[in-house]
Amino acid sequence: MKKTRMTILNIIFSVLFLAVIFVPFCMLDTTEVIDSTLENRRMTMWPGWHFDRETNEIYGYYAEDRVGFREEAVRLYIETTYKLFGEFPEKVHMYGKEGEIFPSDTGYIRAYQHLATDEELINNFVTYMDRTDEYLEQKGIPFFFLAGLDKKSVYGEYIPDYIRVAEDRESIMEMLARRLDESGVEYVIPISEYSLLKKDKRLYNKIADSAHWNAFGAMEGLKILNARIREKNPDVPVLSEEAFDLSYQDVQLEFISVPIIDNVPVYTLKKEYSDSIVIDYDLIGKIKHNPGTNFIHYVNEKALSEESILIMHDSFLEDKVNYFAYRYKDVYMISRQNYELMQYYVETLQPDVVVFENAERAFVDDLYAYVNLANVTYE
Repeated sequence: MKKTRMTILNIIFSVLFLAVIFVPFCMLDTTEVIDSTLENRRMTMWPGWHFDRETNEIYGYYAEDRVGFREEAVRLYIETTYKLFGEFPEKVHMYGKEGEIFPSDTGYIRAYQHLATDEELINNFVTYMDRTDEYLEQKGIPFFFLAGLDKKSVYGEYIPDYIRVAEDRESIMEMLARRLDESGVEYVIPISEYSLLKKDKRLYNKIADSAHWNAFGAMEGLKILNARIREKNPDVPVLSEEAFDLSYQDVQLEFISVPIIDNVPVYTLKKEYSDSIVIDYDLIGKIKHNPGTNFIHYVNEKALSEESILIMHDSFLEDKVNYFAYRYKDVYMISRQNYELMQYYVETLQPDVVVFENAERAFVDDLYAYVNLANVTYE
């Protein structure tokens, strides 16, 4: 009888164990677009059926983002860890000095320590930038690279002292800037500018969304970019805070439901500028782009200029179209995963300016999936 009971218990345990493993994957959420409020990002979209290394990487991200009960499990784990130990789980947040919060994933920390600078990846990236620049220069189109800096590159003095920096090694941004200088590609990596500007205003929030710049950081970074663009194309109007209303709002720390609140700045484009901005859905349906990525065309017939701009970007510019759309008649926002289609977009859309924006943290994260960076050529 005892043996039979143990057998039944073992069977029940095995069934439950297999259910925990397989049921979430059987409940994969295949909704086309999922914007996670918990993680403050758009979850990986289905890339279509392909059999190359780059797409295989995306399949992994897709499964991780869409697995059943994912958000509930992440929330439970994070909240429980914080309430029990007063600490953030690994790969979410960490406390720095004076209550500053930073991402805590291994790649982020190793990059701060100058231990994650991948010369081959940077060389491949610069090769792509250089070839793109040469192609666009022949067409008379200014091209600029913009780095979405990590908070650690601007407020590194708040990183805990026990995390040491290998001063004898180049950081990712140092090596990237040096290689871009050698190639002649125009770029904005505003570490020195931010070091001065941060004395007067917060460019990254103390607590909320520590992975991105805040409204002030975006405004100042894009003003620096715009000044560089105007050197090549003076017809582009100046970016100014005067076109926006500034307000502040309380935001809860993302990923977690404990009461950690930050008061953050928000720029809202004034009504006289924003009312005339529309989305051209007709063109969106005609322009090709990789499955699971975004292409959006914003049109403003009352813009301050007749100029157009093509922007390949990631999450740093995801919701920043208003910084451009009141000044450019046409703004083409394209996910940077479509980097191989650059010539197609330029030939089809005929932009007056092209910008490629890339987050600093991508050099320790998803940029490794861009296996064809050094293989892209232009006819």
